[in-house]
Amino acid sequence: MPTIVWGASKDPKHDQAVKAKIYTFLDKLSDDDTVPGLHIEPMQQPVDSRVRTGRVDIHWRAVLFKLEPMGGEPTYVYAGTWHHDEAIKRARTTSLSMNPVNGLAVFRQEVEAFDAVAEPPTEVATAVAAIRTASPLLSELGFFVTDLTEEFGFDQETAEAAFRVQGEEELLDFASGLDNAWQADVLVAMGAGTALHLIKSELRLDEPIVTDPTADDDTRLLEALRHPAAQMQFTFIDDTEELRRVIEGGDFGAWRVFLHPEQREHVEKPRNGSFRLTGGAGTGKTVVLLHRARHLAQLDPEARIVLTTFTRALAENLRRDLERLDPDIRFATKLGEPGILVRGVDQIASDVRALAGGDSYGDVALQVIGSTRDSTALAAEMDWKSALHEAGDALPISLRSEAFFEGEYTQIVLPHGIHDLDDYLTVRRPGRGVALDRSRRTAVWRVVEQARKNHRIAGALSFAEVAAVSAEWLRRSGRSVADHVLVDEAQDLVPSKWKLLRALVAEGPDDLFIADDTHQRIYGQPIVLKRYGIAVRGRSRRLTLNYRTTLENLRYAMGILAGVEYEDSEAEGVTTDGYRSSRSGPKPASRSTKSDAGQFDAIAEDVKRWIDDGVKPETIAILSASNTASKKVQQALGQRGIGVALLNAPRIIGGQPVAMTMHTAKGMEFSRVVLFDVSDGSFPPSAAYKGVPDEEKPDLDKRFRSLLYVAASRARDELVVTWKGAPSHLLIGD
Repeated sequence: MPTIVWGASKDPKHDQAVKAKIYTFLDKLSDDDTVPGLHIEPMQQPVDSRVRTGRVDIHWRAVLFKLEPMGGEPTYVYAGTWHHDEAIKRARTTSLSMNPVNGLAVFRQEVEAFDAVAEPPTEVATAVAAIRTASPLLSELGFFVTDLTEEFGFDQETAEAAFRVQGEEELLDFASGLDNAWQADVLVAMGAGTALHLIKSELRLDEPIVTDPTADDDTRLLEALRHPAAQMQFTFIDDTEELRRVIEGGDFGAWRVFLHPEQREHVEKPRNGSFRLTGGAGTGKTVVLLHRARHLAQLDPEARIVLTTFTRALAENLRRDLERLDPDIRFATKLGEPGILVRGVDQIASDVRALAGGDSYGDVALQVIGSTRDSTALAAEMDWKSALHEAGDALPISLRSEAFFEGEYTQIVLPHGIHDLDDYLTVRRPGRGVALDRSRRTAVWRVVEQARKNHRIAGALSFAEVAAVSAEWLRRSGRSVADHVLVDEAQDLVPSKWKLLRALVAEGPDDLFIADDTHQRIYGQPIVLKRYGIAVRGRSRRLTLNYRTTLENLRYAMGILAGVEYEDSEAEGVTTDGYRSSRSGPKPASRSTKSDAGQFDAIAEDVKRWIDDGVKPETIAILSASNTASKKVQQALGQRGIGVALLNAPRIIGGQPVAMTMHTAKGMEFSRVVLFDVSDGSFPPSAAYKGVPDEEKPDLDKRFRSLLYVAASRARDELVVTWKGAPSHLLIGD
């Protein structure tokens, strides 16, 4: 039976009817390539004798390369499907060969054939239209044509064309027209000023392809198709379901098949201990996490794998995407079972509480929070407002803040297991901006005691308390409930939840795999992982290539963070240097108005234009700072003839544009995004700073910057920002 290798190509965007025919054709081909109805035919005088075409239907033909390794079954590399005449032209002028420098498998279309090609030309001809008189970008960055030809094996014509391109946006457009994904990535990285040796390392081009020198050419070419950089573009199809997923996935589903070599390394490489993967929004951290969970499950089907994240809703999205990645994945239904258990962190904590049982859990609760709670205790957040009213008279006005007490409790009191005033008076408080002398600590403790008393009377535990007690129960019981734990959106977790994650799995190889982005921390305070028994120093890596947003949107989002210092979970400074995008698009648009009505008019005009242009309505999102503002958007656009779905959880609804808060949009992406009312006085909302101690306001500023960065980076293609009066001081260039 022939093997099918899918090669991501620049073929036309096919509708579902044609996709179905392509699937049927390739499915039959994988069963028997001698079936007469497939019409697998060689070309007359092609540039590559391996090329074939096959009949998809009377109008469409597939372009294939047939490899016949000695002693093995034939392999067909699928290069795309075009209308009959176009397919014939491409088949005659395209070759599949090994790059002379690094040995990778590459498509190559002969330059002289471009005049005869009906589709917009790729590679060289794309760049010819971009020739300008100004100094070329790559030359200005200190690169040479020989860097492409001698270091990466580009052909001379393509290399020279790349060096005629001026701006970064033009370079992205040029790169997107190349037939080989790894070559496009080389140019994108060079355009961002990345050193050649780093580009080679990221693409794993510094790892030679090892083949038997006595092997025939087709066998060597098959090995070249398996290199990590080649697998950005070529994937070996194992079964018909995988074939269907590849064909039907489209651009939004490409992550399920094609991984960047750097991503693939993080998916497959075994680790000696805990590992941290960081990177900006859209760099593929979650994609790596999903693939790694699947990879670990394939290595050991009996492994107990926990895949978790900040909220239940985000966990549901992870499970949905994992099912899309592999419908045959084995899911666990409860903690401790073989398979992949996908839960929010709070759900995991509740699972441990149920596992412990009432008396056992209550005994541990006595040690952790100073009073017993059994497994039936209600999960509810601490009521700091009531506690302040009842016991906060001795506090200065500057400390009568619910946000301060929530942070003090989750960052200091719970992690240190403090039960009484004496312990609180002596505990160190690293990372807390507000200094407390003895009298202030005493006044603070009275409020903490009152809140705990109120919670005890109500028979409740806060979510952070459930995590703390569950972590301690696991530690004391010595129970092993997981072999691998993978954590997404880790930057927003409080210490007690880190202690829980540490307790779920014993220290050892591939125990914890953590994905985070310090710049996306929109809840809680910074933490340092080593304080909770998680050592990742020397085992941290950063992704820098953005797959979601265009270069223009990325620059805008990164600009929001400019000039502000951030520290990560290793207590080290975080940089945005090196982040780059693989796509170009329109610059973000600003809509300056005089009123809310003006903002709504502008948004309605943009949304109607997008829909008239064929954009799917459900891929359009209007993001606001609050639920109240999102409801106003829904009502106002409804009055302007645009139905809008109001979402309070990160989920997909078909048929309508969506309105939601910026917080809710975390973890989602849309083709078009509007940021509503980013106005001076509205964003950040002044009410959020009420009662916050002056020492904590800088960190709150950072979180609102991060929130705006998260919101702006949800946009794949177009970003629009509206305000009334003056824009927020967090915006740049306006």
